[in-house]
Amino acid sequence: MKLNRVTALFLGLVLAFSLAACGQGASSASASSSASSAAAEAKTEEQLLAEENEILSANDALWEKVFSSMDKNVTETTLSTNYGDFLLSAVEKAKDQFSDEEYKTLTTDAEKIRAIEEQIAALAPAEDAASGAAAQGTAFPQFEGSDLEGNPVDNSLFAGNAFTVVNFWFNGCKPCVEELDDLNALNEKIKAQGGEVVGINTETLDSNQQGIDAAKKLLAAKGASYRNIYFASGSEAGKFALNIMAFPTTYVFDRDGNVVGQPLLGGIDKEENLAALQKNIDAALAKDSAK
Repeated sequence: MKLNRVTALFLGLVLAFSLAACGQGASSASASSSASSAAAEAKTEEQLLAEENEILSANDALWEKVFSSMDKNVTETTLSTNYGDFLLSAVEKAKDQFSDEEYKTLTTDAEKIRAIEEQIAALAPAEDAASGAAAQGTAFPQFEGSDLEGNPVDNSLFAGNAFTVVNFWFNGCKPCVEELDDLNALNEKIKAQGGEVVGINTETLDSNQQGIDAAKKLLAAKGASYRNIYFASGSEAGKFALNIMAFPTTYVFDRDGNVVGQPLLGGIDKEENLAALQKNIDAALAKDSAK
């Protein structure tokens, strides 16, 4: 399965990410442009993303402190930035939590990742642009997949609901796991309005059984019974999911599978986030009633 950049973000993390990778070592940040080009030609995107995850995992205790506050720091403008710049910004905003040595370690890691991201962009700029466009588009891509119990599912799920709240998460993301019970409560509440909460755990893509088993255990532990689905990571829907740059992220889609409002970054266990999500739900309901 293609590794998610941000997935590695929250640590220990398998994906992760993301959403959530550099095997090059300490010299990566200062590598020359010609060396970067050679490395880009020699390695696949999957290998480079794996290297990013290795960098984050090597100092996971430090990165976990950064990511634990990321829901406060992330804005939508970060979604289109180089991932290394995204990390540098997060580190800078959390720098008071670290010693000078720890801060230097984190910034060095982020600079390595920035260099790797440049290599990835050089590998397949057209594909990266298409992936970015998918995640910023107005409709959820066509897909065929399954829920965690193995039942088939596809885009027709949107047509069956007045609106659908889609939450992107992964097993190693603490803020994601913390809101599972709140999402379940929301699902029960919106059923009467014709709505549904659907989870997409990026570690379950490609029928990854280990990720599926872990996701099911987490959902059960939090008493969450709403539907979670997965599909192929190489599909357009998979690219949409893997382009998410902050976890958790929650979208609202209308009956036609079109995005309503702006995606919510951060958990709905926070009052202000839940209020923002409710605005999107109200807009989707009004849209559906007007048909």
